[in-house]
Amino acid sequence: MNNCHRSRHVPLLALCGVTAPVLMLALWTLASLMRPGYNQLNQYGSELGSGPNAIIMNANFFLTGLLIMAFAAGLFRNIHGGRWAGTGSTLLAVFGASEAAGGFFPCDPGCPIAAQSFSQLAHNVDAVIAFVALALAPLLVSMGLKHDSYWQRYQSYSLVTGLATIGLFSIFSTASLGYLGLVGLLQRLFLAVPFVWIEVMATKLLRASKYDAPHPRTL
Repeated sequence: MNNCHRSRHVPLLALCGVTAPVLMLALWTLASLMRPGYNQLNQYGSELGSGPNAIIMNANFFLTGLLIMAFAAGLFRNIHGGRWAGTGSTLLAVFGASEAAGGFFPCDPGCPIAAQSFSQLAHNVDAVIAFVALALAPLLVSMGLKHDSYWQRYQSYSLVTGLATIGLFSIFSTASLGYLGLVGLLQRLFLAVPFVWIEVMATKLLRASKYDAPHPRTL
């Protein structure tokens, strides 16, 4: 890929990453406000994908997923981190694809683990794939950043993010199985950490595209 081609596309991919967390938060908040009686502490975000005004949350899943997939492609092309960073970026893209697919498979009321419809079954499978991929992506990316001098300063932050995300995912999973309360709060905490990481990494990539010479990833 020549430098001219990279200079046109890297800023766009970075902007997708910058936009994704903001869009997710904005539309999730809007969907919550338009659902009378919705409990932020005890209900899943996915519960907003069925019932009144469900199109807001389903559009949120689809659009945010596409943006994250685009950003993941930008990371893949611009981190010299070997296979670890490449695998982490790929998992981030898997999360984005699963997030987008979630907009087409809303859960049943209450989002039960024991699926009572095909849509709920598909939603459950999709959620497991998405959350596992998101939990592992920052950790694997961090393991490759030490090989890239440009991104090296972000290794510790990515490592802490990865470990925290895996820990929060474990707690959230325990809550989802009914062993803990406040499942809505725990889901939001689990998602907040990697989404902030996406925002930080995307901002770094955007600065790279403006002020430095972005470099394609090599294996």
